[in-house]
Amino acid sequence: MMAVNGKRLSESERVWLDRKGDPINIDRAWQKSDQRIALTRREQAMLAAAGMDGPEARWYVLRVENGCDKAVDKALDDANVERWMASRRVIPPKHRGRNGKRPEPFDAPALPGYLFVKVVSCPASWAGLKTLEGVVDVIGGADNPKPVKEQEIVKLQAFIEKDPKAIEVLTNALKAGDKVSIDDGPFRSFEAIVVLLGEGERLKVEASLFGRAVAIDLELAQVTKLD
Repeated sequence: MMAVNGKRLSESERVWLDRKGDPINIDRAWQKSDQRIALTRREQAMLAAAGMDGPEARWYVLRVENGCDKAVDKALDDANVERWMASRRVIPPKHRGRNGKRPEPFDAPALPGYLFVKVVSCPASWAGLKTLEGVVDVIGGADNPKPVKEQEIVKLQAFIEKDPKAIEVLTNALKAGDKVSIDDGPFRSFEAIVVLLGEGERLKVEASLFGRAVAIDLELAQVTKLD
């Protein structure tokens, strides 16, 4: 090992020379190496969470720190973890800002602090997800996470985002004569029969109220098909 400028350096100040003769700080090199190792471990954990798909993969709800929704969503996307962040379109007031321009519409979290992920529930999955900065925990805790039914995710996508694909899935799942339960509105918990599928995300059902059949107009996201 060589000393720079003929000075004898302490252990913490020792410097190696690279092939070009430029000094290399050993401590900084080790720090960078440690960072690379940590990053690799995190990536491996995330791959464990993302790679185990198949019939055992289910939807779960992640709690995230305030204001970290979009950052966590991007990190999950980068790690190839199937996820969904419910969002809504925000139309700012029409008054012009300080620069004289009207603010553009933007997407904001519709359920701030919560994201949905589809993974196999196992220690590797939750350990990998919790390495992401901003992730607090999974609803129910890693020892007993609470899964969410696929149909509920689709209904939320149709209700919150008016997602055409989600609406199509719900439409194809229902037909006239099907029995459904009403999940929202004044007739919540009532059972009904589908009478007509309307335009877009609308449908008409009939429910029994005080012994009489009552026609009710609803959105697809407000009902669940009964087996």
